[in-house]
Amino acid sequence: MSNHKTEHLSEAGHWYDYKGDAQYTIIGKNGKERPTTLRDARKLFYVPSVTGIIGVAAKPGLENWKIDQGISAALTLERLANENDYEFLARVKADSKEQGMKAAEIGTFIHADIEKGFGGFENKTYRAVRNHIDTIFPNEMWIAEGSFCHTTGYGGKIDLHTKQPKIFIDFKTKDNIEGKKASSLVYDEHGMQLSSYALGIGIVHPTRVSIFIDRSNTELIVSHIWDPDTHARHLAMFNSLLTYWKLLKNYDPSEQLIKLKESV
Repeated sequence: MSNHKTEHLSEAGHWYDYKGDAQYTIIGKNGKERPTTLRDARKLFYVPSVTGIIGVAAKPGLENWKIDQGISAALTLERLANENDYEFLARVKADSKEQGMKAAEIGTFIHADIEKGFGGFENKTYRAVRNHIDTIFPNEMWIAEGSFCHTTGYGGKIDLHTKQPKIFIDFKTKDNIEGKKASSLVYDEHGMQLSSYALGIGIVHPTRVSIFIDRSNTELIVSHIWDPDTHARHLAMFNSLLTYWKLLKNYDPSEQLIKLKESV
């Protein structure tokens, strides 16, 4: 959850080196920092993030949310005098995009508060999350934001996992979750993300947990523990997307990664 400002850049910024260190930005020829690109990754053998790989597939939940934002903007924005349909539509699109950016920023702050809490700087959001987790998994030691690079050609940062890796947690922020069951909030992409994290650090039989935090009330939290039987399917789905990503981008760093890791 560190460096979330850059994590919310375009997918061009989500890269990791062979050691598993995030390389979201790079110093350009002009000496200024800029987002890392696929072209940079090819030169430096960086790997894409889990979210970047899963991003090549459609996300029904996210797409539905975007549609809702667009409809809401169209219903609430006042039509300006002498404004034609094209101009009004442009304002609707801009407004709905702004709402999406605001939601992402709130999610960034919530994730940052959780990370700060696990780093020793307690706050209201962290305490609520920690109490929730401790109720489900008491007496566990946790590592926040552990990163990795897997030799098949991808990397990532894990929101939270136990010190003895077995339990993997990913945090999601959503609106209006009060009274909702966590099972109604999850999608296969969430399971894929957690399964890929487990594989990334070599865990065969993980416990995967998706935790949802309400954006307007961070003390409102629900969690979903994934059925272990879905892990193999989610892992197969992710690996299929990884193969597709490599073909789509015409870039497969896996052979070079093995050489780099062996040389250390």
